[in-house]
Amino acid sequence: MGKASDSMTIVAELLTKLDETMRTVKGHLAEMDAEQLNALMRLLAPRPSIGNAEMVLTILAFREIEARNRAKS
Repeated sequence: MGKASDSMTIVAELLTKLDETMRTVKGHLAEMDAEQLNALMRLLAPRPSIGNAEMVLTILAFREIEARNRAKS
């Protein structure tokens, strides 16, 4: 049972680090002005590979743009 417990600990630590990183990225995106955010979206690949960091950044940037658009409405 030790190996399973060790694996669960590693998974929990990795998920915590991933969550912290995503919160940091979201914070940086929230600080960007609209022009910077749109420039970032243009620089990212139009169809990033599924599951890579570029895809995650594209989704987070898109969500930030959507949130701002909803706030304007």
